[in-house]
Amino acid sequence: MPVRLPFYYGWFVALGGAVNASFVLGSAQFALSTFLVPMEEELGWSRNIFFGALSLRFLLSGMLGPVIGPLADGVRAPRYMMPIGVLLLGGSLSAIRWVDSPIMFFFLYGFVGAIASAILHLTMWEAIILKWFSRKRTRALVIGGIGEGSGPLFFPLLVTLFIAWFGWRDAWLWYGVVTTAILLPIALLLRTRPEQVGQFLDGAPVPEPTAAEQMAAGQEQTRAAIHGDESFTRQEAMRTQGFWMLLLIFTLSGVVITGFQSHWIPHFRDIGISATLAATAVSVYGLLNITSRVLWGILVPRFPIRRLMIAHAFAAGAGVAFLVFVVDGPVTLFIWAVYQGLVLGVFFSLHTMICAEFFGRPHIGSIRGAMLPSTSLARAGGPLLLSALRDARGSYEAAFVLVLGGWGVMAALTFLSRKPAPAHVPEQESTS
Repeated sequence: MPVRLPFYYGWFVALGGAVNASFVLGSAQFALSTFLVPMEEELGWSRNIFFGALSLRFLLSGMLGPVIGPLADGVRAPRYMMPIGVLLLGGSLSAIRWVDSPIMFFFLYGFVGAIASAILHLTMWEAIILKWFSRKRTRALVIGGIGEGSGPLFFPLLVTLFIAWFGWRDAWLWYGVVTTAILLPIALLLRTRPEQVGQFLDGAPVPEPTAAEQMAAGQEQTRAAIHGDESFTRQEAMRTQGFWMLLLIFTLSGVVITGFQSHWIPHFRDIGISATLAATAVSVYGLLNITSRVLWGILVPRFPIRRLMIAHAFAAGAGVAFLVFVVDGPVTLFIWAVYQGLVLGVFFSLHTMICAEFFGRPHIGSIRGAMLPSTSLARAGGPLLLSALRDARGSYEAAFVLVLGGWGVMAALTFLSRKPAPAHVPEQESTS
C-alpha cells in the first residue's frame, strides 16, 4: 500500500523528466561535438561518419516514436521501459570506449543510442508528467523542459574535463557510467499516476481517512480529471486540421532550431570570432535558456497559447535577423546570446502545451509520438541543408534568411490552426 508522502510526488516526476532530458540531449548533440576532434585525430575518420551516426540516431529515434509513444500513455509500461532505456543509453555510451571501426560506432551511437533516445525522449516524459497535473501543468512542463535547456550549459564542460583527465576512450566509459548512475534511480522510482502513491491530481488534499478509501477516491478523481478533458485518440486527432498544422510547425522546428543551432559556432568563426569566445557565447545562451522557461511559464496561464506561440515565432525570428545583420563582434555577439537564450528554447514546451490543449492528456504520448518521424527527418536534414546553402553561397547569410522565413511560416500556421471540437466521450485509460 502507498505510504503518506510529505510532498507531491508529481514534482519529483517533473524534476526527473528534466534531469533525463538534459542527459539525452547532452549525449545526442553536445557531447558528440566535444568528442569529435580527439576521435578524428586518433582514428582518422571523416567528420561525415560522426554526423552520419548522429543523423541515424535522429531518424531512427523519430521513426520509433509512433511505436513507443502509445506505451507512454499506459499505467505500467513506462515503469519497465524507462530503466531499459537508461541501461541502453549508458551501456552504448560506455561501449564506445572500445570502438575501432565506423560500423561499430554507427551501431552503438546511431542504432542502440536511437532506441534509448526514443524511450527516454522528453516527449515521452511530458506525456507522463501530464498524467500528474491539470491546473498546474504549465509549471510542471516548465520544470521538465529546463533539463533540455541545460544541455549546452553543462555537457561540453563535463566531457571536456573527462577527456582531459582520462583521454577520449575512457571519457566515453565514464560518461556512460555517470549517465547510468544518475538516471537509473530516477527511472526505477518513476510512477505514472497519483493514485499509485495514494495521492490526487495536482496534489489535492486527501479527504478520506483510510488508505483503502484514499486509493479508491484517488483513482476516481484522477480518472474524472483526466477524462474531463476534450480527449482525442491518435486516430481521431489525425483526422483534425489542428493535428496537421501542429505537425507542420513541429517539423519546421527541426530546421529553424536544430539546423540553426548546429551552425552557430561555424558562423561565428567565419566572421572572425575566436573559438573560445564563440563557446562562451553558447554557454551564455544555455544559461539564459533555462531562465527563459520560467519567464515564459509565467506568461502561459495569462494569455491564450496560440497567441503566445505566434509572439514567440516573431521574437525568435527577430533573433535570427539580429544574428545575420547585426552581430559582428564580441559586444553584439553577447547581446544576441542573451536575447536568443530568453526566446528560442521555450518552443518545445509551448508546443507540448498547445497539443495538450487541442487534444487532451490521456493519449498525448501517442499523438506526440506520431509527430516524431517527420520532425526527426527535419532534424537530421536541417544541418545538411543549411551547410549546402553555406557552401553554395560562400556565407551563412542565405541559410539564416531561410531560417528567418521558416519562423514566419510557423507563425502563419499557428494563426491558421484551430482547436478541434470534442471528439467523443473518452474511454477508460490503457493499463498496458
